[in-house]
Amino acid sequence: MSSLLAVGAWAQPPALADQYGNSASLKDYAGQPVLAIVASGRKLRQIKGWEEGLRKDYPQLVSVRVADVKDVPRPTYDQVAKKLRKRAPEGVSIIIDLENRWANEYELDTNEPCLLLFDADGNVMAQFRGRANKTRLAEVSAALARVVPDAVASTDMTP
Repeated sequence: MSSLLAVGAWAQPPALADQYGNSASLKDYAGQPVLAIVASGRKLRQIKGWEEGLRKDYPQLVSVRVADVKDVPRPTYDQVAKKLRKRAPEGVSIIIDLENRWANEYELDTNEPCLLLFDADGNVMAQFRGRANKTRLAEVSAALARVVPDAVASTDMTP
């Protein structure tokens, strides 16, 4: 089964707060390609392989991280923000999605990380799902090379 999901122009979720209380939205990056990584709040550690695997070859890449909170009973924003401030590297912003807007809008199963690649106009150019591995990193790198200006990807895509 391919890790590539549907693509197309969809509405963008509204601005949501990160763990520091800052509002964040795709509109903040208008005119730039963006890679959004959306994962269940409990699976956020799995995005590290993606970040490390792609950042070395695409240091200029704008990335947005989204914690899709599915817990029942649903925690408050403050509870989630406190955990993220403890667990995420300092200065790494993670948008908190308590209402699953990203997952619903883009029909994502966030039990594994989902990557959405937006072009400079905000259109979804590619979607991928799963943990980072050599094959998936190569697929995402190929998609990034088509969207990120002056991108030069190496052939070593070790997670």
